[in-house]
Amino acid sequence: MNRMPVLLLLILLAAALQACNLPSSQPAPAADAVFTAAAQTIEAELTASAPGETSTPEPPTATATLLPDEPTSTPAASATATSLPCNAASFVSDVSIPDGANILVGQSFTKTWRLRNSGSCSWNASYQLVFKSGESMSGPASKPLTNNIIAPGATLDVSVDLKAPASPGTYKGFWELRDPNGSTFGLSSGAFWVEIKAVSATPQSPSIPGWPTVKQGDESAEVYALQQLLRFHGAGIAADGKFGPQTFTAVKNFQTNKGLASDGIVGSQTWSALIQGAQATQGATGEHVRAIQYLLKNKFGSGINVDGIFGPQTAQAVKDFQTQKGLTSDGIVGPQTWQALVAFP
Repeated sequence: MNRMPVLLLLILLAAALQACNLPSSQPAPAADAVFTAAAQTIEAELTASAPGETSTPEPPTATATLLPDEPTSTPAASATATSLPCNAASFVSDVSIPDGANILVGQSFTKTWRLRNSGSCSWNASYQLVFKSGESMSGPASKPLTNNIIAPGATLDVSVDLKAPASPGTYKGFWELRDPNGSTFGLSSGAFWVEIKAVSATPQSPSIPGWPTVKQGDESAEVYALQQLLRFHGAGIAADGKFGPQTFTAVKNFQTNKGLASDGIVGSQTWSALIQGAQATQGATGEHVRAIQYLLKNKFGSGINVDGIFGPQTAQAVKDFQTQKGLTSDGIVGPQTWQALVAFP
């Protein structure tokens, strides 16, 4: 349809309406409205695209429509920390008695584990080390874990005194920890353990001489070791390597306590009594360890410190000495190693 006649009619209609109005100081609202509508229509027609041309419509305004269950905003993502259990432990190392260590049948020893508090609660004296299963090896059913506060992330050396069974064989005992509420917990992989091989006493190596005899007036490395062993058993004497009156009295008192002839002379029976309970391995500390270190250093030329702490250097020195004397090189100072250390070269 041709739009030009329509336009002319609209223009004429607007003019007629304007002419029909009586003169007035204010234009009639209706006529103004008609005129305005006609003008807008004309403007729209004149600006419309000519036939054959393509007009570009304005893009529609996008209106977001929310689904009923869709949130109006998405909160910022936040990292969620993994919560730790109150009680948890992780294994760090065997401080003493590695798995499979040879222990003489009936021999006492101390097993020490190094554990880490990997939970969120601190350990204290209300926590206990408890036997779980396997071979108890004469160990206690339970014992206090520590007298200190072990905070989360800290490590603790946990020890228990045990005894190798009377029959040769491999023995393994499992242990756990117990909290103040009576709940037990171990490692993430389960309980931790001690495993030994109980072995029969072997004939004394020909390379080990018998126990030496020391008496008042002597001065030697053996006397120093004697004094440290007496101190280990509670004697309040100095260790200077000189067998004086105080050492003589201490020896006589020790012999009396052990039911031995109280003559103040240290022979094989007194030496054997002195080393009872003095077995030592890595992790041990005390006067008996000082005796071992002093003998290794001053009799056999080992370059270790005499500090009473059985650390890795002392352990290696003991193994080297045992190899030299034809003994089992396990780093444990038991009766045979003691005798080899104390005996006169």
